[in-house]
Amino acid sequence: MDIEKLTTPIGQFEFMLGGYPTEETAQRLFDALDFQRACQAYLDFMPAMSMYSLLEGQEKGFGCKECSDLVVTADLLDATPFILTGNTESIYFGGNVDLKKDGPTVVEIPPQVLGMANDAYFRFIVDFGMVGPDKGEGGKYLLLPPDYEGEVPEGYFVVRSRTYRVWIMARANQQISGRGEQAIKWYGDNCAVYPLKDGPRKPNIINGSGLSADTTHPSDFQYFVNLDKVIQYEPTEAFGSEQLGLLRALGIEKGQAFNPDERMKKILDTAAKTGLGMARAIAYQSREAETKVYPDRKWEYIFIGGSHEFLKNGARNLDARTLFHFTAICVTPAMVQKMIGAGSQYLGTYADANGDYLDGGQTYKLHLPPNIPINSFWSVTVYDPGTRSLLQTDQPKPSINSFDEPEYNDDGSCDIYFGPSAPAGREKNWIQTVPGKGWFTYIRLYGPLEPFFDQTWKPDDIVKIG
Repeated sequence: MDIEKLTTPIGQFEFMLGGYPTEETAQRLFDALDFQRACQAYLDFMPAMSMYSLLEGQEKGFGCKECSDLVVTADLLDATPFILTGNTESIYFGGNVDLKKDGPTVVEIPPQVLGMANDAYFRFIVDFGMVGPDKGEGGKYLLLPPDYEGEVPEGYFVVRSRTYRVWIMARANQQISGRGEQAIKWYGDNCAVYPLKDGPRKPNIINGSGLSADTTHPSDFQYFVNLDKVIQYEPTEAFGSEQLGLLRALGIEKGQAFNPDERMKKILDTAAKTGLGMARAIAYQSREAETKVYPDRKWEYIFIGGSHEFLKNGARNLDARTLFHFTAICVTPAMVQKMIGAGSQYLGTYADANGDYLDGGQTYKLHLPPNIPINSFWSVTVYDPGTRSLLQTDQPKPSINSFDEPEYNDDGSCDIYFGPSAPAGREKNWIQTVPGKGWFTYIRLYGPLEPFFDQTWKPDDIVKIG
């Protein structure tokens, strides 16, 4: 009997009688198919798993158990919690909303903030504050469940979520909210979240500064356990039929128990670990030409392609979506659209001027030319490539920003230094790094001005000086 042999990168397979796979070939191909589907599911559902872990982290680490429990970084964010590329300058507030449990929910937003609501798949729902419908004056927003059919009262900015669970966040300039007890009072007096049916109530403000929490998603079998919880809780209509079909092939299906056998558990665990590796390659060695901010420099966009939905010409850029959700949170058009004097723009880099990864055992310098184009403030912040969270060092915070009043050069430019120890006389402009560990950095421009967009102002590459 003739045996047809197929040699591929994943092994050699045998077929008999003109096309029938042998029993061994069929099993090995099914193993490969399940593994490939699991890797793709890991990447495709990363937005949902990032949101799940964010909501769970806020509940377990910060105590946000009810919609009125609002965590405020009253003394600024430090490196204690793992939060994807959080900033150390803004006074954040964040909260968990469950529209299945509470029904339509009111969110009262303070004046002069930047914020948004995102759904359980980390999709944009609405902006709050200066780039939202309240135009920075503050206002009352009403979040409706996906299946709500009741009356809608007047007097609110009304939006409907595609999922039951929603994350709300806003950040205030510390010059507006103050810090510490002043920030707690300011948020307590100016914001509230409550079920519409219950009527207004004061928020329970939790100072999250210094509290431990882990909002990063797992990269092992637990990833798929958490994913099943999301699929069971949220409406089927929140996801596409192709997405749900991919999960069904892995044993995750609405209304059905997720009970994989040992073979599938092993495949899912390995796929999650492999997916992590793929995400790291996508984020830190991007193949997308649109990541480049400048043709002659290493700085990259966090959002690729100018769309907060990662869409271009009707197609979704899957790698752009993975890049963002692996490293960041907060999905809003304000981060990708040209909003002169409002919104925000982020630049990231993982390499020095020579193209080498940034090494915590070396010393580097970043030169920011004069007249940094901002209407609000700027910052330079350092992150851990493993956790994608603030780098944990001996410093109170791994960042320098315009509020810190760093030293400027005579021409108005500013030099920032990175390394295990500060260069002599440069302590005020130094961010500590850790030998043996890599790092990456974001430049944030809040209220970016035209010189950023027309690129008449651009930061130098980071150069190694020792």
